[in-house]
Amino acid sequence: MTTTETLLSIGDVSRFLNVPTHTIRYWEKEFRDFLSPSRTVGHQRRYTDEDVRKIRDIMRLLKNEGYSIAGARKILELKHKRGVSLPEGVNQPVSDEVAQKIVDIIKAQFHMAPVEEKSAVA
Repeated sequence: MTTTETLLSIGDVSRFLNVPTHTIRYWEKEFRDFLSPSRTVGHQRRYTDEDVRKIRDIMRLLKNEGYSIAGARKILELKHKRGVSLPEGVNQPVSDEVAQKIVDIIKAQFHMAPVEEKSAVA
């Protein structure tokens, strides 16, 4: 973070994204490995531009694309992870192209899962 970067309060972020403050706080708890704003001496949250982008990503996955918290968490973990677990002794990062393909496959599985469950019951 640079010294000239603007830091926003939770109220500012709430108004900017039209998301209630209690929802932002809840998402921080649910996505703590992904979203962790800095705090002032008085423990008030301060959000960077990157934090706001992350909240937008969460909002898009949950509200627009209909993912559950768990599904959105998995997608964000894969999307932002630069490497994957490889066999012992192999330590190569995954390219962005491969990471995107993995994310696309997982998205397809999450979207297909409810359909498969419904058809299995019928």
